[in-house]
Amino acid sequence: MQPSKKDLLLAMAEFDRQYRRTRSWLKWEENQAHKYAIEESRVLYPVKRVISLATGVPVSELHGGPGRANAIVDGAGLRIVRLHST
Repeated sequence: MQPSKKDLLLAMAEFDRQYRRTRSWLKWEENQAHKYAIEESRVLYPVKRVISLATGVPVSELHGGPGRANAIVDGAGLRIVRLHST
């Protein structure tokens, strides 16, 4: 499962359309469970949710961190940023 940059960008657009303004995703960046984000055009996206939208793999089956979900995003040429300093 290695989505292309195009796949991830399409998933990010879907996140913006369908999820960003929903109650469960408002201020997601402040949730300590989210340690990293994809940054594109100064907008942040939840790594695992975007991968899930791009691939159809449930979020529960994705593992985060530098060696896993982040590596998928990095491998597609997108930027990963750390959300919290602690």
